[in-house]
Amino acid sequence: MNSVKVLFITLSVSLCALITSNVTAQSTADRSSQQHSPHVHGEAELQAALDNDRLLLEFRSPAMNLVGFEHPPRDHRQQAAIERAGKLLSSPQARFTFPGTECRAIRVQVEQPYDHLRHTSDDRDNYQHEHEHEHEHDIEEHQQHTEFTARYLFHCQQSEKLTRIVTDLFSRFPGIRRIQASWVLPGSQGAATMTPSHSQLEVD
Repeated sequence: MNSVKVLFITLSVSLCALITSNVTAQSTADRSSQQHSPHVHGEAELQAALDNDRLLLEFRSPAMNLVGFEHPPRDHRQQAAIERAGKLLSSPQARFTFPGTECRAIRVQVEQPYDHLRHTSDDRDNYQHEHEHEHEHDIEEHQQHTEFTARYLFHCQQSEKLTRIVTDLFSRFPGIRRIQASWVLPGSQGAATMTPSHSQLEVD
């Protein structure tokens, strides 16, 4: 089975999961970790699939690229960095534009690392003390595997006019040096490398 077919099947599964919400974030993360390329600092992935008027984008990046570390957050500053990155990824209309057509985000799913460590304002004072040693043995295990994953489902008007996908991810996250992008659209499929100086993906 060729790589384009695998990409189409992978994104179709993600699209179904996103629409029906019948899978948990953990099972999705487990499945995706087995299907995607090795974890490389400085590199991220962007995949796109268009089905009629629905466009699915999936962005995946090592946490190092977005927040500068991959171990569990050790203080409020590091926890805030994770929250900020998650918030930025949760704004698809700001992160992506589609010259030549209009695509409106109708579903967003962001998976960020160490989500279970979120705290309310009542227990923030005990944050560092509680977790300073809790994850000592987890650090080595997670350093090579911690990722952010964002999936976006767009409804596109005149989807046949979709020829470019432009992103500001490089300016928002300077730790990203390259985005390995691939796409499957009706009559168009392929792959390309995006960089800070070339932050648009040609899909025509």
